[in-house]
Amino acid sequence: MTLHRRTVLAGVGSAVAAGLASGCGGRDVDDLVAQAATTPKKSARLTWWVSEIPSRRGAVVADLIIRAFERRHPNVRISKINALSTSDGNRSAIATQLAGGSPQPDVYLGDTTWPTQFGRAALALPVNELLPDGFWDAYPEALRRSSTYRGTAYAVPFFLDSTYLFYRKDLLAKHGLRVPRTWEELLHTSRTVQRAGDTAAGFLWQAAVTESLTANVTEFLADAGGTVLDERGRAALSGAAAERAFSLMAEFITSGVTPRTVTTYEESDSQDAFINGRGLFLRNWSYAWVNSATPNVSRVAGKVGVALRPGFEGTGRRGVSCAGGWSNFVNPSSQQLGAAMEFARFCAGEEVQRLLAREAGVVPAMTSVLHGREARAAGDPTVLRAADLHLVARPVQTPHYPQVSKALYTPANAVVGGDLSPAAGVRAAQDGLRKALEGKAL
Repeated sequence: MTLHRRTVLAGVGSAVAAGLASGCGGRDVDDLVAQAATTPKKSARLTWWVSEIPSRRGAVVADLIIRAFERRHPNVRISKINALSTSDGNRSAIATQLAGGSPQPDVYLGDTTWPTQFGRAALALPVNELLPDGFWDAYPEALRRSSTYRGTAYAVPFFLDSTYLFYRKDLLAKHGLRVPRTWEELLHTSRTVQRAGDTAAGFLWQAAVTESLTANVTEFLADAGGTVLDERGRAALSGAAAERAFSLMAEFITSGVTPRTVTTYEESDSQDAFINGRGLFLRNWSYAWVNSATPNVSRVAGKVGVALRPGFEGTGRRGVSCAGGWSNFVNPSSQQLGAAMEFARFCAGEEVQRLLAREAGVVPAMTSVLHGREARAAGDPTVLRAADLHLVARPVQTPHYPQVSKALYTPANAVVGGDLSPAAGVRAAQDGLRKALEGKAL
């Protein structure tokens, strides 16, 4: 079971409202932080809400991490709570449980899009004062930004998920074509191979009315030099950059390079089409490498390469990727705050980050590990090239992220499907963003 990205369109609803009202269950935040700053010397038991982590060699990665922690902290025992494999199911389930004041799980694995919503709703412990000076220097800046709400961090890094361009290296070699560095070149290359009858689809991506499309739009905007929100959380989608991004999404369909069914594709749909041999190029998250390279899973195993995402001609930009991944959050209602925080820090530390590089089919969050021996030995191109990425955060710096996401993916889907022109799609997105940031329903 692999962690896949999904969205909760309506947010966590009553769970968030309950969390805001409870204010960490009525407990003083400073007192909670003080408790979390002390690692207990007495015996303690923790529960960790964790989904199955993709494995390179068959080991249960979470168990390896737990055993490593218990060796260093023999007075602490950790048991797993098997979380759901989708971000939306996890967000709804854990928010409901925490809003009710449950002391378990003590630590929970959550998507990098959660900190603003969970921090504002008092469902995650603020961790600024519990991290050493210079802590964030070891991790990508985009990860720090996505972990923070109003200057306070609510999540501790665990592993990244980044996006790449996967391609059929056998088909490019057959036609004497290079891996495209621009979107314009990708369109031309796709049409060349399609006309020869060697592939049904040129470029597979995700344009369903879900957060999957929000991530794609964010990347295309960054390719063109634009953004959704500025650093203060105000709407910034406008002008030539926005129209260029929306026009490209439309052109993928009008040129025949992307099938019209892409308007229903999420990550797993596009990946399945690619590993079954129906596409030349695929934009997807790093976990798709393990699946595409596994012979009993993929029909194109051994024929797939990985490259940075292209950029637009004339901009000099390429290699943009949304900063995705999973972080550990500490439950403010935990009865073992010190041990819980120690475990969250341990998962972010070098020992576990190197373990992830060796054993897990994910990208370690710690930048230095990406240049280390374990990463080189693993031979995973998504890990080896992670340091070359230009990471951008999705518009998560607002507690209204679910509404902001909907304001993006709804008109973008209509543009891809041919129901709106690119210019009309930009105007609709601007109007939707304005309403979303005011907290209005869309």
